[in-house]
Amino acid sequence: MQTATAHNEISMSYSFSRREPRHPVVADIMRIVANDFGLSISDMLAPTRDHGVWKPRVAAMYYARLLTDCSLPELGRCFGDRSHTTILRAFRACRAMMEKDEAWGDRMDRLLAVMIDRVILPNA
Repeated sequence: MQTATAHNEISMSYSFSRREPRHPVVADIMRIVANDFGLSISDMLAPTRDHGVWKPRVAAMYYARLLTDCSLPELGRCFGDRSHTTILRAFRACRAMMEKDEAWGDRMDRLLAVMIDRVILPNA
């Protein structure tokens, strides 16, 4: 009996001492990506296909799909009432760009690190 109690005390103290992850919301992801690219949230939601806006939007859609529990239709609504297939295409396009373009892959890695530090595991 004492061993089980000691184990529970150790488990409890460990869980309170480490950083607890939290699930990011789409707004967190959009804010971090927009800031990194020097854009506003309204720029990210604009219907333009300009690469200066399209690539950051694709990055935000990629991480929103990867890091949240939102469905594709929910994500489409978050990104300015876009179709769920737009989110899926953006996810695939971003992944393909990461594989082909080392600089883009590095930037995406850096964005993920920022999201982990500021949103997923805040208050180190």
